[in-house]
Amino acid sequence: MRYRCIKWLLACGAALSCAALLHAEEPLAGTAQAKPTLEWCLDHLPPRHSYLPGQPPKGPMVEMMQELAAASGFSLTFSPPTPLGRCLKLLEAGKTDLMTGLVQTEARQALFLMAPFDEMRMSSIFVAPHSPPLQREQDLRGRIVVLTKDRTYPPALLKLLPQLQMTIIWGKDLESALALLLYQQADIYMGPQHYTALELQKNPRFKTLKLNSWQLPPDPTQRSHLAMSRLSPHQALWPKIDQALKDMVAAEKTHFY
Repeated sequence: MRYRCIKWLLACGAALSCAALLHAEEPLAGTAQAKPTLEWCLDHLPPRHSYLPGQPPKGPMVEMMQELAAASGFSLTFSPPTPLGRCLKLLEAGKTDLMTGLVQTEARQALFLMAPFDEMRMSSIFVAPHSPPLQREQDLRGRIVVLTKDRTYPPALLKLLPQLQMTIIWGKDLESALALLLYQQADIYMGPQHYTALELQKNPRFKTLKLNSWQLPPDPTQRSHLAMSRLSPHQALWPKIDQALKDMVAAEKTHFY
């Protein structure tokens, strides 16, 4: 009798131990799954975002991206301050997840998932002291304009300039293009408003250059886009990100000019 009792107790103990082990391996009800972490590649670009050495990024676009992350269910991290060209290469290779402020092209659509969120001012007019007065479109007729080779310009602008009999010269980058304007090789410069304004601010030799008071009307077909790498391991999140961004656009939370 005593032997049978001991055998029964041992069997019950083994069963209880197995049950406890199985329950230990099951996730507790209500336990939150860890959010995926996505990196945003960015640089110092006031007034959209300030990103100074040794400081976290801040500014209205940082707030927009943080709200987007909360609405889409991911944690947002920031790259070190990284120039635009380098960010693009990292995004193409899937070594970062997100970028903002990109013009959509067929080549980029093949590499990135893209969603519009703001207007794009890629053809802002900057002038020097020698530039002629510009107060209407016809004032551009016959003028010399310098553009930059490393920027994407709206097709409508590239069609308009020859129609106005304008001569186009090219700088290899923003600094060289502004130098051509400064040294009177061109009458005006056209390019991205915020990047150009930042270059004028940080480079003392361009202190006499400025944004012209009159500008061509905005091209409604040109939009600034959020981009996700098609090689990102978090592509499954894109529908949520896309919808959350649409909701923020509708709520007028994504305008930065």
